[in-house]
Amino acid sequence: MKICLVGFGKSNKKLVNILLDQGHEIYISQDNKLTEEDIFLLKKYDIPYEESHDKMLKNCDLAIISPGVNPYGKAGKIIFENNINYTTEIEYSWNFIKKANPKSIFVGITGTNGKTTTTSLLGHILHCNNSEVFVGGNIGVPLANAPINAKYYILEVSSFQLFWSKNFSPEISILLNLAPDHLNWHKDLDEYYDSKFKMLKNTQKINGLSIINKDIQKNINGNNIYAFSKDFLKNSNIIINNKTIKVENEFLNFDIYKENTVAATIAAYNLNIPISNIEFGLRSFKNLNHRIEFIKTLKGVSFYNDSKATNVHAAVNAFKSFRNKVYTAFLCGIPKNEDMSSLIDELEKNSKNIYVFGDMISEIKKYNLSDKFIFTENVDKALYMAFKNSIQNENIILSPAGASFDQFKNYEDRGDYFKKIVNSLEG
Repeated sequence: MKICLVGFGKSNKKLVNILLDQGHEIYISQDNKLTEEDIFLLKKYDIPYEESHDKMLKNCDLAIISPGVNPYGKAGKIIFENNINYTTEIEYSWNFIKKANPKSIFVGITGTNGKTTTTSLLGHILHCNNSEVFVGGNIGVPLANAPINAKYYILEVSSFQLFWSKNFSPEISILLNLAPDHLNWHKDLDEYYDSKFKMLKNTQKINGLSIINKDIQKNINGNNIYAFSKDFLKNSNIIINNKTIKVENEFLNFDIYKENTVAATIAAYNLNIPISNIEFGLRSFKNLNHRIEFIKTLKGVSFYNDSKATNVHAAVNAFKSFRNKVYTAFLCGIPKNEDMSSLIDELEKNSKNIYVFGDMISEIKKYNLSDKFIFTENVDKALYMAFKNSIQNENIILSPAGASFDQFKNYEDRGDYFKKIVNSLEG
């Protein structure tokens, strides 16, 4: 079979050896220059390539599309106009593993916010149960990199991956929440939401379990649907089928993490993991970098890095976790064409001050604001001013509500820089 890898990013690179071992003819089609390292690799395996989508893509039997490839760009136009069969790395790898390991159990986790935390948490619980488990997908490790003999495959799945996939059907699908996002990639909000629901509908077709936030449950029908909400977690307990599971972990009880904690716990329970092992996994789990990540306390002031909050929904939930505390908020980055009203309302009612910098300034200034909103050049100045005016037991929180590319390479770079300057502060 003639297979064209459309885009030669991390996920598709991992497929090369699998496809060669299967005897396929491989081609690479990109719409930009390949790196010298990539060209060296392709020449080593005698793999033809094009740096502008053209004949290699048009003449393939199957296109395996990198998640970042926009369906409304040049590659998408070629694929749809020529009726080219297509799939994704995650779907191709899933098919490959299921054929070799038919008893394997896949769990797919999607949603607007909280995917990585939920994926990591469920994987951690299964590790604590001494289970053979692979954790990956959109979280950073392609499924093509997974061993074929694991029992469980816990995968974060993005709307981009789901848009280009057709039949990916995990035994358990989790949809955490939905809010406007990625509207610079998807045609509209309906397409974005439909991509998320596709995985759950496929799971229903194989009589699997769909775990879905009850606020959006009305959009899916089936016989094996488990509706949940963050309210299932109360007083550090989750009750499932009259069984109480203790959540003895402070940050998992934060409002922003409750959906993740409940969904992961329901999945683990339905995988027949003993409650004692689930509780141990919940208790021993450490929160991830850039997700309400505690940095340090200085002169009674605590600093938190939530740089991963790149949209309004994520930022609102982060700040809700501090409602009963004194806190100062940092907003920044590139807005995502969202209504900011809910975020501004949350901050006006509950924060001490809000410092805004970067491209976010022009967006925030469109709204009616109180004197709580302070505009400055960058995070350095915002941090200096906020710390200078802080009081005992205050919390200073970077939860930007925007993408990072106005001033930083990515959200990790932004979060790392914030941590660096926080750690340079002197009491």
